[in-house]
Amino acid sequence: METWLQRIFLVLSFTSVAAMAQQVEPDIERQVVSEDLLDSENWLLGARVGVISIEDFGSSAVSALQLTYHINEDFYLSAEYAMAKAGKTSFEELSGAAPLLTDSEREWRYYGGHLGYMLLPGETFLTRDYAFNSGLSLFIGGGNVDFAGDTVFAVQVGSQFRLYATDWLAMELTFSDYIFETTILARSKTTHNLALGLGIAVYF
Repeated sequence: METWLQRIFLVLSFTSVAAMAQQVEPDIERQVVSEDLLDSENWLLGARVGVISIEDFGSSAVSALQLTYHINEDFYLSAEYAMAKAGKTSFEELSGAAPLLTDSEREWRYYGGHLGYMLLPGETFLTRDYAFNSGLSLFIGGGNVDFAGDTVFAVQVGSQFRLYATDWLAMELTFSDYIFETTILARSKTTHNLALGLGIAVYF
């Protein structure tokens, strides 16, 4: 009996050794994935064009310049200058009365600053195998609006989606609401002036 047990034990041992010897290593091709890193520069200069709806004065083309400093990966500070030219009010269009504003008074200017927070950093996939770094941020700030012969304080809130085309060039889609008080139509009211712009920005 002991002899048979010894033989069974030896057979199992040799079988295990043979199985380990015949074990095949998987032939997997390793792919090295290189992800572009953004330049270490913290400054960003952007320019954009779009459309703004100046309350009571219809929609107009708007252009803006923005200088941004990244404090860290989450927060940034921006200075902005935007300009547009207001159209006519519905009252002017329908009544045919004398214009409420001169051409120079229809010039709309905003200059101010805001603090931004990177809410959703990540990647945007254009195809299954091709992606760009991207980020969605929210911001709030304030500045001055020159309009209708007057200068008033304005609050600016909005969001910005940034798509990094290279490690130094980005494309930006920006939505803003410029909120300020006006007395143009003989009564004081808070106006919301919505703007949407598309632009490019360069790190330096």
